[in-house]
Amino acid sequence: MRRTPVVPVLLGEAIPRPDGAEEDYEKYCRCMMILFKPWHNLRFLKGDNQTWIDAFEAETFSPIITAVIRNMNVEKECKDARDAHAILVRERGAKPHIF
Repeated sequence: MRRTPVVPVLLGEAIPRPDGAEEDYEKYCRCMMILFKPWHNLRFLKGDNQTWIDAFEAETFSPIITAVIRNMNVEKECKDARDAHAILVRERGAKPHIF
């Protein structure tokens, strides 16, 4: 276990959203299992005849990990809302709201 707290920075493609198409949800489940279930061999993550969705949904994570997983998309949702608002502002020629 680490003695010093760290903030992981994920590199590469963005993690798919869990509310997307089934293919995206499969990728999302794979990412969550890789990130939050201890493993050193893929067989520790899922069975040979198991989908990533089945493995993820069968896994019992601690309450802290469950909260982290639930909050993984907050940043994306905020950016989506910001982008949608920016489009409305451009279309209407209005001034953006500044908080």
